[in-house]
Amino acid sequence: MQQRINFHERGVEVTSLSQPSMDGDASALPPGMLPFIQTSIAQPFVNGRNIGLGASMAAAVVVFGLLSLLSVAAPVAGAVGLAVGSLNITVVWLRYRSHATTPLAVNMNHPFMDGDPLGEAALLVRFADGTWRDPGAHRVRLVPDELLGGFSLAHDTLDFPILGHFTNAKERTPTLNRHLTLINQAIALRDAVNDVPDPIEDAREREAQDTGLLERSWLEDEEPLEIESPLVSFFRAKE
Repeated sequence: MQQRINFHERGVEVTSLSQPSMDGDASALPPGMLPFIQTSIAQPFVNGRNIGLGASMAAAVVVFGLLSLLSVAAPVAGAVGLAVGSLNITVVWLRYRSHATTPLAVNMNHPFMDGDPLGEAALLVRFADGTWRDPGAHRVRLVPDELLGGFSLAHDTLDFPILGHFTNAKERTPTLNRHLTLINQAIALRDAVNDVPDPIEDAREREAQDTGLLERSWLEDEEPLEIESPLVSFFRAKE
């Protein structure tokens, strides 16, 4: 069951949407929720990691073999091969880790999973304290947190209600921007599956309707104007 708590922090309205698990531990994912890296859409990253690790080990063996053919001492060739392999493995792992740490989880009905949805799609976002929470109905954005440092997550609406402290990162890195993009994509896809109207599109439609009504009202209130040329006005003044 979701718990919604509204309070004020630093003069800003803070909205907390928590999603406790079955045992009451909000830091554990509830049953039926899968981390992003375990979703179908993230499998290419897993496959890329496996291929990269295999290629790194193969490169280390090739380097060792080439140096051995060049009559390089075995300890030296082994050290160079090990260094090459370790460097490649580190690069592959760091690249994979940026995807594996995406603070997002979805259920089986979400479009990030293969197959047709059989019910309502849902998603959770992990915050800096390790808790998983429902981000709510709106897309989100990052807001600098002057008190705790790093960034908080807020609804991307007019008043920017704060959802909670999201990360301790001091600046917006490419990985952080990618995580935010994935979260907003997941929210949009969840709403599409659940047939939830897009608030941004609704606002644009209302604005267009209001503008049309204003234009029609303006035209209806206008009275016909008689436009005279300067020459006609001159002779009329002479009469």
